[in-house]
Amino acid sequence: MNTFDDDTLLTERLHRIGVTAPVPRADPLEDVRRGRRRVLRARLVATAGTVLAVGIIGIAGVALRPIVADRATDPAVSPTSTSSVRTAESVAQVLPSTIDLAINLTSERDGAEAGVPDVVMKPLRARTDEAITTWTAKAEQIDVGEDQALADAISDVRRSVDALPETRSKIRTQETLLEGMLAYTALSNQLLGIATLVPQVGDAEIDAEIEALGRVHLMFESFNTERAIMMKALAKRQVAQAQGGALDEPLSNAELVELARAEATWRRSLADFYTATSERQRETLDQITYNTASDGAIGVPAHRAVNQVLSTGSLDRVTMTPDEYAGSWTELLRALHELSVSAANEVIDDFSALDG
Repeated sequence: MNTFDDDTLLTERLHRIGVTAPVPRADPLEDVRRGRRRVLRARLVATAGTVLAVGIIGIAGVALRPIVADRATDPAVSPTSTSSVRTAESVAQVLPSTIDLAINLTSERDGAEAGVPDVVMKPLRARTDEAITTWTAKAEQIDVGEDQALADAISDVRRSVDALPETRSKIRTQETLLEGMLAYTALSNQLLGIATLVPQVGDAEIDAEIEALGRVHLMFESFNTERAIMMKALAKRQVAQAQGGALDEPLSNAELVELARAEATWRRSLADFYTATSERQRETLDQITYNTASDGAIGVPAHRAVNQVLSTGSLDRVTMTPDEYAGSWTELLRALHELSVSAANEVIDDFSALDG
């Protein structure tokens, strides 16, 4: 694996940023990672410009360095009930369509935000509608058993899906654009969060693969946060350059803190996915990231640009245009989409083998 050669500079920069950063609430998904009941908390992402600060001082020297996590093993595995296995298998069956729908919603949101013409939006909305039909049919087959958290999560998604026509209307109007974008993002996060609610089944391989899928939620959430910040900064610089002027501070201190937190979450969740998933998926992830999965995927141009910003606190070293960044980001999104669906289908295959 390659090593990010600006770690020292990046750490010093983030220590300075961290001095002014408030300490955030702990991520609820971290508190229920292994051996505990997993509870989904569907949360709207913060409004644009809000500081999603983390304990930067603590993570600057750890979470933003290459992460190589050992595959965790529980000291003792308690007997797994037949009901839990049945629930886990039924949820696993819906995970591929769940991921598909979440990514389609993200693509539709991004298209609407960019103001693409209706001739382009129509096929995007059609793909989303098709994904909703598929997901709804499969979700009806989920056996939630006595798992109230899972039942609530499925109900929350259904309500949000039913409200999609209203969300689409909001995102078409400038006055309600932000509200619509947040609704899209919230629904996508709700869907991806379902993977965190799959109960353990007592099979080490399947439980590890399920654990890996539980990290997809944080991967995509942090990935989207980085995109929003970087695209805004790159667009501001491009406008300033076109007008023949210089942009002194394309990124505010708050945006740098938010970007640092997103990058830390991205690296940690990516490393967790990498170490917990199967060898086949690790090989695919190595190809996607050019063998930099443990370094935050800095082999991908979009993520290299993020780390260039964090190492200096500016866009000085970033040569990408907004279109180039968006192209690299979209390419990685599609690859991660395919990888996540493949990993979910692999879990289904493993359950089939277990039943056999």
